Amino acid sequence: MTCKVIKHFVSLMFVMTLVNLNIQAQTYAFGNYTGKGTAKSITGLGFSPEAIIIKSNGAHEAVFTTSYMPAGKTKQLGTGSVALITGEVTSLDSDGFTIGTGNRTNNNGTQYNWIAFNSSGNIHVDSTNGNGSGSGRTMAKCGFGSNPEAVLMVGDAAAPHGDAFFSGASHAGNIGFFTKDGSSASSASPINGYTNNGFTCGSAGTSANQNGTNYYYIAFNSSGTAIKESTYYVNQGSGDWAVTGFGATPDFALAQYPASGREGWFRLASQAANATDHSSRFTANAAATGGIKSFDAGAGFTVTNGNTQINNAWQTHSYFAMSGGTSLPVQMTSFEAVKQGDNVNLSWQTASEINSSHFDVLHSTDAVHFESLGRVDAMGNKNTWTNYDFVHENAGNGVHYYQLSQFDNDGKNEKFKILAVNINNAVNIITQLFPNPSSNNVTLYYNSVAGGTYKVNITNINGDALYFAHIPSMAGENKFRMTVEPYDAGTYFINLTDPNGTVSSVKVIKNN
Repeated sequence: MTCKVIKHFVSLMFVMTLVNLNIQAQTYAFGNYTGKGTAKSITGLGFSPEAIIIKSNGAHEAVFTTSYMPAGKTKQLGTGSVALITGEVTSLDSDGFTIGTGNRTNNNGTQYNWIAFNSSGNIHVDSTNGNGSGSGRTMAKCGFGSNPEAVLMVGDAAAPHGDAFFSGASHAGNIGFFTKDGSSASSASPINGYTNNGFTCGSAGTSANQNGTNYYYIAFNSSGTAIKESTYYVNQGSGDWAVTGFGATPDFALAQYPASGREGWFRLASQAANATDHSSRFTANAAATGGIKSFDAGAGFTVTNGNTQINNAWQTHSYFAMSGGTSLPVQMTSFEAVKQGDNVNLSWQTASEINSSHFDVLHSTDAVHFESLGRVDAMGNKNTWTNYDFVHENAGNGVHYYQLSQFDNDGKNEKFKILAVNINNAVNIITQLFPNPSSNNVTLYYNSVAGGTYKVNITNINGDALYFAHIPSMAGENKFRMTVEPYDAGTYFINLTDPNGTVSSVKVIKNN
């Protein structure tokens, strides 16, 4: 996925929404899922992520990991002086990522929002090592061909110089968006300049250049309305405030008044789809109203009246925003096809749906040329599990291939994996009983699929067993001779049981 804007939704028994965006040559994805408490992979990003931020809608702090960290390690974003931790994001994979069993990423029943990045275009993921050399050290090269405007960085040390920060060119040296234990923003300047293709560190011992500390970062370069780091000034005493400088509908926005005691707030489009006025902080606080109130079409976003962390009267605030495109808004958790006689029962489950129209059930006998069997209407908008069923009646013997094609309301569609079902309805069955009626001997003719030992008995109309035998049988047509001579005139049943326990029966009439 290197040329067009696409949103995907994929696998698992998690509620998850996924959006994959390739905007002006940079690649990022965002979405949500609901934790189950057991380790699970989230796939379908369309690229191998190099960095991920995850934040629950519950009271769990955000975490951050990159491909440059030791395997299975993650950094807490809302707590100061902590080392890298394990059990949250356990791996970054070729088409997604795997979460462990930690509460910050996988608490049973809790919804999580995430955004993943890949180095391309105006996004650069990398690492560097502090050396304590002092102010002005060039820390990194980003490959943009111009100055980056924003950097998210964490260190691996369990000390203040390892704390997370987000710094932008318009912040005038302030650390924005992340705070330590929900307290004040640091007054130290971790980055004191942005240079062509990179940035320079602050003083020795700050959060960007402590000797012996490993640092992991994402650098961003503003790109029109795809990525923008800037400021907004609230020039009123009260009321909601529309931040219009972005000039597009965001997928992701951060905002903060960078001063003591003010936390940053963020909002993702996937979060907004399920809770229209909710946004989050990076500390261990639940998602709530009163933050970033809305994403505004073609303009930017609105911050809520009374929240002095992002809407402080007569003050300048910092923001960072990213924008993208359209979506295929279904996350498929399962798709199964099970034969039942001549029928094939298809069932699938979605974890979330946004603007979903319908599913087209496709069928093929060669896995190449598919035709529609029928349409199943979708739920439209839902963020809990939804089960769907479809029956292909009288499919007949042979190999059958099935595929789902999901359509959203603007005509975009996504095809899911192909399933194969082999129907071979050759069965173990009685084919003839001769003669019938009979006064003495009868011959039972029956078909055996694989051979083996069969059981045969004769019962009366009350179900009482009058005769029992084991019959060695070969694959194909078989016959077995028995007598009904000892029994009184009337109706009886001959019952044949195959090695799998399947019973077939035939009625026999006994004459005098």
